[in-house]
Amino acid sequence: MSNVFENHRGQSRLAYHLPLLGLTLAAVFSLFPILVEPMLSERPLHLGLFPLYASTWAAWGSKIAVVLAMFFTLGLCAWMCRTVEPTVVAVMQFCFVLAGLMTAWHWIWLDVHTSLAKWQLATYLGILNHSGEAPHQFRPLPYGFTRSLEWITHNWFFSFVAYRWFFNAFQKSASNGTHLWHSPERSLLTLNPLILLYPLSIWYYFGQLTDPLSHALFVLALIFAVEDRWLLLAISLGLGVLAKETVIIMVPAYWACWWRKGWPAFAKTAGLGVVCVAAFLAARLPYGWRPVYESINGAETLMLWENLGIGEQQYDHLAPTYANYLHPALFILIFLPFIAVGWRRLDGRLKALCLTLAPLLFLSSLLFGWLYESRNYMPLAPLLATSALLAMRPAVPKLQEKEHH
Repeated sequence: MSNVFENHRGQSRLAYHLPLLGLTLAAVFSLFPILVEPMLSERPLHLGLFPLYASTWAAWGSKIAVVLAMFFTLGLCAWMCRTVEPTVVAVMQFCFVLAGLMTAWHWIWLDVHTSLAKWQLATYLGILNHSGEAPHQFRPLPYGFTRSLEWITHNWFFSFVAYRWFFNAFQKSASNGTHLWHSPERSLLTLNPLILLYPLSIWYYFGQLTDPLSHALFVLALIFAVEDRWLLLAISLGLGVLAKETVIIMVPAYWACWWRKGWPAFAKTAGLGVVCVAAFLAARLPYGWRPVYESINGAETLMLWENLGIGEQQYDHLAPTYANYLHPALFILIFLPFIAVGWRRLDGRLKALCLTLAPLLFLSSLLFGWLYESRNYMPLAPLLATSALLAMRPAVPKLQEKEHH
């Protein structure tokens, strides 16, 4: 099938460069409070919440303006791409509503609990005052974006919810970029795992702000890697590391996609690595970080035996041991038989991504985190669902396939 995202047929120059504009604005909106606000404050490193507006008009008007700006931003992205994909506007609207429902479930399941709400607020203020606990202090981008929303609305909780809603909607709509390989109608099926698995992904979770922005940038990086849009990929990875360092695994994934191009691909991969390392160090060196494992997440050993439930358990577990096996099985393993059956039908880039991202993301959780933290697997869901759906598609005779192209 024709790859409209790769060829950009019928796409205006503005629409083609829209991702660059969006990433730039997201970076400015996220980094400005983190870098500049302490310098503007009369009491640096003693930042608190903005007081609520005394005026009802200001309170409600600012909130309505933020929601309209969110909807306008997503709608503009969809409208600019309508010549390439006619259904993209309807898909964006669906994703906006879906993200709202997921955000509501997040509130019901987590945010109404007083203890979690206090922890979320303490983490937020700790990041803004450059005194947060590791590893959250090394992931400032989501907190900066939320702080910018708080500047506008003077309401911490609304900013928290609006941030989550916006980037959940963006991630879902970007995940639907699977019509690189599927028809628009069929590509919607790849959202089903995101919908079905979302409640389980936040089952053992404190509600930190990291994931919506991190996942959105991860999915964008996947798309840019497939399209070989190197500059956009580099920006996405640089910002992504400032949201969560796991996105670094996209560097070997890019190499796996394009290594056949030889030295140009190697040079681009090396450049991506430099960008990721620079972002990684920029978030850590100001805190006096040193390259030892204990300074990354406070653990004295790798988490391998803890995750497998073998030997003496040194850390407090939020979940029973069986959850360390159940969650990877539901979020990763369940797709693999379908992919294996139709492996020959997959695009080479999909094969490369499946062979690199799935094991690397699993290993990062196995060694540096908890396997039951299945929200970390959510960026894989569109990739694995796309691959499984494509692998199970009935084979097309070569003559018919040639005519289709």
